[in-house]
Amino acid sequence: MKKYLFVFAAAGVLLAAGCASERLPSEDIEVPVVCADIIKVLKDPSIGPNTKEKYDAARALVKKVDLTFTRETKTLNDIFYHKDALIDFPDLPDRTITFNYQYRDNYIRFQFRTFRNFITRVDITEK
Repeated sequence: MKKYLFVFAAAGVLLAAGCASERLPSEDIEVPVVCADIIKVLKDPSIGPNTKEKYDAARALVKKVDLTFTRETKTLNDIFYHKDALIDFPDLPDRTITFNYQYRDNYIRFQFRTFRNFITRVDITEK
């Protein structure tokens, strides 16, 4: 009986921690609606990746969306402008897709390690 109480208590703590998060998982269907203004800037081909506008949009995205939940490259196409991507080995099934948004001495780097159309690891670096 004590074992079950511990399991239920642990589940309750995890559930409460998950509900406390204000960021949306990146593949949530609400992301395109809630972050429409951010995505519009990130997908704008007339704005370069090393501009204040895209840097600010990337910072806002990190605050609103948890990109560690990203599991498919389709999600990247829905959020980012494809020409901002740096791909290390485009013709191989396992590659790294990087989006780097820099403004002055600050930057935000999103790295998505992929295998075919699936994302296996996400690293976000902010300075």
